[in-house]
Amino acid sequence: MQPVVISPSVLDQVGIFIALIILIIMAWNLWVTYINQVYLKTVEWIILEIKPPKDVWKSPAAMELVFNTLFGGGAGNWYEKYWKGELAQYYSLEIASIEGKVRFFVRFHKKFRKGFEAQLYAQYPQAEITEVEDYTKNVPEFTKDGPISLFAYNLTLAKDDPYPIKTYVDYGLDKAIGSLEEEQRIDPITPILETMGSIGIGEQIWFQINIRQDTKRYVVKGKDGVLEESKSWKDKAREIIKELNEKLKEKDADGKTSSRRATKGEQNVVEAIERHMNKPGFDCGIRVIYLAKKENFNSPTVTAFTAMFRQFSTEDLNSFKVGDLTRFVEPWKDPLGTRLLKMKKDFLQDYKDRSFFYGGFNFRKPSKYFTNPNKSGGKPFLLSTEELATIYHLPGRVSETPTFTRIEAKKSEPPIDLPI
Repeated sequence: MQPVVISPSVLDQVGIFIALIILIIMAWNLWVTYINQVYLKTVEWIILEIKPPKDVWKSPAAMELVFNTLFGGGAGNWYEKYWKGELAQYYSLEIASIEGKVRFFVRFHKKFRKGFEAQLYAQYPQAEITEVEDYTKNVPEFTKDGPISLFAYNLTLAKDDPYPIKTYVDYGLDKAIGSLEEEQRIDPITPILETMGSIGIGEQIWFQINIRQDTKRYVVKGKDGVLEESKSWKDKAREIIKELNEKLKEKDADGKTSSRRATKGEQNVVEAIERHMNKPGFDCGIRVIYLAKKENFNSPTVTAFTAMFRQFSTEDLNSFKVGDLTRFVEPWKDPLGTRLLKMKKDFLQDYKDRSFFYGGFNFRKPSKYFTNPNKSGGKPFLLSTEELATIYHLPGRVSETPTFTRIEAKKSEPPIDLPI
């Protein structure tokens, strides 16, 4: 049998075809990046400050209802995505302590303001919402010889996303107010506010949660163990529950399979994941920054600063852990300090830009020194509305942080018979 000979012309045609496909893909990616950048620069962002009343008699479930209304805001059809460049809407939930004065903020597209205010006032009628200037503008860019020192980190989850953290429901705050004495109630947001409120002159702590509607970005096992991508987090949760149930199966001496009774702990894990699945989920990215004038930077504050999220941890379920942080334990990894300088600069600028999912207003990419960055700006994790409301809600009187900003007086309408 004579060997098959492929003529040079055929090889040339195949090469041209492959090169054409590569060029088309590159051109398409450039186009999508460009129109996304143009879209982001047209968005009119606003920052609202939320001042809670002196007495908040609502549980965090009230804030969960507010977050339910933020769920959605996808890019829409192909025309909106690939011609107009629209992206899924995202929000930034923020708590900032300026020299110990703790304040709540939210940043989003201005066109959603009326809807957001209506939902927040529905749950917190006595709260006060005002549009304010961006508090981060008063802090200069971080430089080696600049006036500020900085320590920052990202948060991530210790286990797979479907495992929930310890929430306000686990603390009993889902029960009606009055079923527990005020001094007996434990609000998990209190350690955050106390830590942030403990700083002094020249110091600031910023806490930021970037959120958007959850996306299909999970890998689950298909038939015959083949991996399948682009599944929802609820598909991933079902897979985890299935694996947990498989662990209950045992074989006896004859090789017969039977299921043992789940322990109380194992049962609680499955129930928590199932409760988690019944809530809307948000892709999230969390970053925290402690900064101060160089003469006011307090190293002991860093210890408390990195420990203020431990109350959300539970051994059987999930917890927060520090991801990227502005420190190199092994000095040989950064002998000249240039990597650390770049990371601190990027941490501060990314916070100011609220860049995570799409790179923010300036369409910046994350620092190359951050772990697991994806093409859109960061590696998100998932929190349900229950978890989100646990770490960001208007606290009741149980939180008596002296520097926490509240409305002291109850607002009321003016009398209708005032003289003109």
